[in-house]
Amino acid sequence: MKIVKIMATFLLVLLAALVIIPLLVLAGLFIWLKLTEEGDEESLELDQETV
Repeated sequence: MKIVKIMATFLLVLLAALVIIPLLVLAGLFIWLKLTEEGDEESLELDQETV
């Protein structure tokens, strides 16, 4: 019976990791996109002013 509890716990941890890790990666990409987007807008504004 103990092995069944260990396997169930392992499966729950594995399932949680399969859900949480991609969400963390997507959140990191979203934050990186927002941070770099501000820099892109500033450089576009500078390019338009110099024309």
